[in-house]
Amino acid sequence: MFNVMQVARQLKSAVLADPERFYTNETGAWVTGLPTPQEIRVSTGREPFWINLGYWRDVERVDETNCERVGELFMAAQAQMAHLLARTARLGERDAVLDCGFGYADQDILWAEAYRPARIVGVNVTPKQVHIGRERVRLTGLDGVVKLELGSATRLPFGTGEFDVVFALESAMHFRTRGDFLREAFRVLRPGGRLVMADMCQKTDRETGTGLRRRLRHRYWRGRIAFPEANVWTTQRYLTELRQVGFQQVRLDSIASDVYPAVNTALAALRGMTAAEKQPGSVTVAKVREDVQRARQMEFEQLQWLTLFNCDEYAVVYAEKP
Repeated sequence: MFNVMQVARQLKSAVLADPERFYTNETGAWVTGLPTPQEIRVSTGREPFWINLGYWRDVERVDETNCERVGELFMAAQAQMAHLLARTARLGERDAVLDCGFGYADQDILWAEAYRPARIVGVNVTPKQVHIGRERVRLTGLDGVVKLELGSATRLPFGTGEFDVVFALESAMHFRTRGDFLREAFRVLRPGGRLVMADMCQKTDRETGTGLRRRLRHRYWRGRIAFPEANVWTTQRYLTELRQVGFQQVRLDSIASDVYPAVNTALAALRGMTAAEKQPGSVTVAKVREDVQRARQMEFEQLQWLTLFNCDEYAVVYAEKP
C-alpha cells in the first residue's frame, strides 16, 4: 500500500508540475545529508542551503578520491554559479536588483556582501523558502539591503522600470510560464537594464520524431521537477522569445560542459554520502567511490539531464532592455 501511495504522489506531482509543491514537499537544500524542507534549520544564517547545479570550471571537481568532501566542493561550485551571473550582469553598487526564484537566498546574501548593490528584492512562490530566507537575511544583518517577498515571477508586484538587473538563477524553467516571466522582467527593468539567467534548454529540437514512450517518459520526469512542457525550448526559440518581448543584445552562452558532467558525479557522491550518514552501515565509502567512478566515466548523452529531462544545454542567458 505504501508503494502504491508513493507512486500516486509521484504521478500527481508530475502531472501538476507545480514548483511550490515541489519545493515545499520534495526538494530541500543540496548539501550533505540532503535535508528535506521540513528538516532545514537556521541558526547563524551562514548555513549553505544552495539549490543549483553549480558552475564547475574553476573549482575542484568531485571524484572517487575526494567524495567525502562533496558538500564542500558542491557548495563552492554553486557559489561560483552566483558569481558568474553577477559578473555577466556587471553587478555594481548603484544597481537595484530583482531575484526571481531565490531558493533559500544563498545567492542574495552572496551578492549583497560581495557586490554591494543598492538593494536586492527577491520573489518566490514557496512560503517555506521565503520564511527561511528572511530569517537568514536577518541573522546576517542584511535586512536593510535584501527584502524577500512571497510572489510570482509571472505576476510581479512592482511598477514599470523599477530595477537595473533581473536575475533568475536556475529557476525560470519552473515558471508558469517562462514566456510570461520574460514579459514581466522586461516591464520592471529600466532602459538599459539587464536580464541574466542560468537555465536549461535544448541545443536543437530533441522532441520531434521521438517515440511516444520516450516523450511520455521525459514529460513525466520534467513534471517531477516542476518543469512545465510549455518551457521546453531550443536555444533558437529562447533567443526568438527574448527578441519578441523587446530585449536586445540577447545571447545564450553555453556552459553545459562545465555543469552537467561534474554535477552528475557530485550528485552520485552526495546521495551515497547522505545514505552513509543517515543509515550507518547501509552504504560503505568504498561503494560510494565505486558509484562516483562509474558516474564520472559516463558519456554526455548518459547524464540524467539528457536521459530524464531531455535537456542537453545549460546556458547563461543575457539580454538588455533598450
